[in-house]
Amino acid sequence: MAWSITRDLLAAVLTTLLASPAPPPSLERSYQEARALYDRGENPLDLLNAALARAGDRNAEITARLRILRAMTFNHIGEYKKTIADALPELPPPLRESNDAVDRLIALTFASTKLAKYGDADVYLEQARALATKAQPKRLAEVFLIRAILSEEPRSSERDARNALRAVRDDDALKAKILGTLGNIAAAQEHYGEAIDFAQQASRLAAKRDATLAHRSEGNLGWYYNELGDRETAEEHLRKAIEIATRVRADDNRIVYLLQLGESEMSRGDLEGARHEFTVARELATKLDSKHTGAVLQDLAEVTFLGHDIAGAAALNAAARQRHEKAKDIAPALRSRILDARIALAGGKLDQARDILTKVSADAETKSQRWTAESWLAQVYAARNENAKAGKHFKNAIETADDARQEVHSFELRLSVADLATQLYDAYIDFLVSQNRAPDALKVAELNRARTLAEGLQLDPQNDAGDTNQVALSYHLGRARSFLWVITPAGVVSFILPPQATIERAVDDYQKAIAHAAPSARGEELYRMLIAPAANALRGVQRLAIIPDGRLSTLNFETLVVPSSHKYWIEDMTIETAPSLRLLSRRRDESKRATLLLVVNAKPADPAFPPLRFAEKEMQSVQRHFAGATTLLAGARATPANYLDSAPETYAFVHFVAHGVATRQRPLDSAVILSSDGDDYKLYARDILAHRLKARLVTISSCHGAGRRSYQGEGLVGLAWAFLRAGAHEVIAALWEVNDRATPPLMDDMYAAIRAGRDPVDALRLAKLKLVHSAGIYRKPFYWAPFVVYAGS
Repeated sequence: MAWSITRDLLAAVLTTLLASPAPPPSLERSYQEARALYDRGENPLDLLNAALARAGDRNAEITARLRILRAMTFNHIGEYKKTIADALPELPPPLRESNDAVDRLIALTFASTKLAKYGDADVYLEQARALATKAQPKRLAEVFLIRAILSEEPRSSERDARNALRAVRDDDALKAKILGTLGNIAAAQEHYGEAIDFAQQASRLAAKRDATLAHRSEGNLGWYYNELGDRETAEEHLRKAIEIATRVRADDNRIVYLLQLGESEMSRGDLEGARHEFTVARELATKLDSKHTGAVLQDLAEVTFLGHDIAGAAALNAAARQRHEKAKDIAPALRSRILDARIALAGGKLDQARDILTKVSADAETKSQRWTAESWLAQVYAARNENAKAGKHFKNAIETADDARQEVHSFELRLSVADLATQLYDAYIDFLVSQNRAPDALKVAELNRARTLAEGLQLDPQNDAGDTNQVALSYHLGRARSFLWVITPAGVVSFILPPQATIERAVDDYQKAIAHAAPSARGEELYRMLIAPAANALRGVQRLAIIPDGRLSTLNFETLVVPSSHKYWIEDMTIETAPSLRLLSRRRDESKRATLLLVVNAKPADPAFPPLRFAEKEMQSVQRHFAGATTLLAGARATPANYLDSAPETYAFVHFVAHGVATRQRPLDSAVILSSDGDDYKLYARDILAHRLKARLVTISSCHGAGRRSYQGEGLVGLAWAFLRAGAHEVIAALWEVNDRATPPLMDDMYAAIRAGRDPVDALRLAKLKLVHSAGIYRKPFYWAPFVVYAGS
């Protein structure tokens, strides 16, 4: 018995001695802290390195877990060889069917894929699937996701991703990854609207939980918006992605975001900003020996070319193309070939440029690649004086770009698509003007104007650009030179203006000074730039329409100063603004109906929007011109729901006296601020769109009713645009902050003139002239000039 006890005791002692010692509490605590950081999307590398240095060989299990977590971290920062080194060793027996084992196989799968060891990746992924099926069923969603990511066939990839979405349970971080993958799959098929929906859902889930997912979601949104031509929104998301990626040391991802940001900046002419982003990306790519080095060289080549260093661009492009072709990256290689053609064109090697672009057009995988190649091919033929062929390829490019636009089903996203083809339209218009074909150039410019607005009104996009009896000035701002067309019943003549950057700089300078402007040198400078070239064509004209482009949408042309008289142009000319000739030429309802829907004096629902002191006065001054024919929504009754329920389509006049907000990122979130109905006190532009109107005039007596965001071809998009698209014949809205003391007498005078038989354009001008000729402060354009008349259907 004594021997038995002694033998049992000895066995217990030996077992204790031979087994792995219990992990020191500090190592387990370090693992848990590092895992918490990793799960939040932050970088736990320093903590893991310190823990592994302390661990030594004391405990195989905790050491293996620490190494697996470090391998996963290396994957996130793009150091894939280190991932393999940490994850490759076999696990101790107790861990071989654990969650850690699945983590290890997934880490090896990703790292092998990134290192182009595709056979190894397939093996590791199948092992992960088998292990998850047998021992860790909650991980199957993740395995489906990885299969989706690694699949090269879009339908299989989407099927696996949707299976993953169905399988995921109570894991928002994984769900965000799956949604992000679905977004990328949609984007790969050029379904960018759908991709944005997925990415926005992923971003909402990731924002407070996982920094890695957050920067990827933001980066994806930047990519998708760039592909739709919405540079402003894209850059906002990309800067967020860069900030988060920098914080968590996700340098490989940061390279991608820097390139996308730089490409956006380059597309809008900010070469200095683009060069900075590309240079930082190159430093990171060199440090990491990144697979993105070819893309970095490509972007540096393009910005160098645009900076007129042809030799430098050729050398960089050759290096980029070599990397693309070695990696068999078809799309970047095509882009590199297009730049080769542009370099050849700049050097006068026209045959070489033609041959390259012909092949690129045939090999293009996306519509944007094809229309870009066709556009440059047209320019090559123009340089060869083969104008018929040039025109043919320009038309091919326009048709391809239009096909791409039609594939964007959300009309809101279509607003920005026109920006993608800006350079194409610039080149085609420039070509036609050079051929002395001014009417044809105007028709091409009109093809890209107010498309989304016209579609909402079911107007024919092919309507003759010259089909109007009204004199109009139509502008197109181009990178190299801009154009002005004067359209009269007698025909169309064109004039060449300075480049877009020169005009926009002058507009910005004038806008900054306008709050203090008496007749000024800047106003005269703009007049000389924008109006004076057409002075002879405008001789004897007293009324016209302005069709602006780009930043000109933010300018009230009435404030320009005539150099010969030093007076505002409004004193000589009656002016309205039209989004396009197509809208201007529409026959309007001039019925004598005089019913008014007046929405005024909302009860404040938010301290940010205090009561308007003179709203009551404006209400009375407007209402008295429609005695017995007014429906009044005032005070607590002035709610969004009451407006929408009031049958606004039955009124000839609709007038709002309220605060307004205009948003740049999402212009259809611009809103009239009304009284609260529950939590709802904003009448959004998108809600306005949903209710058809027949009003002769809608007046938005609020700040920034015209909007703050200008889209290529569409002009300012905001409340005024929404009312026009809903069917209003004319809309009066403000370009900037309005003064609520000056506005009531202005509106009183305007409606008096309307009721006396004047149309809204004449009536508003007469009311403004009364202020211009007054002795007080209101003679300054800041007070009378914010309101503009927009012509609608």
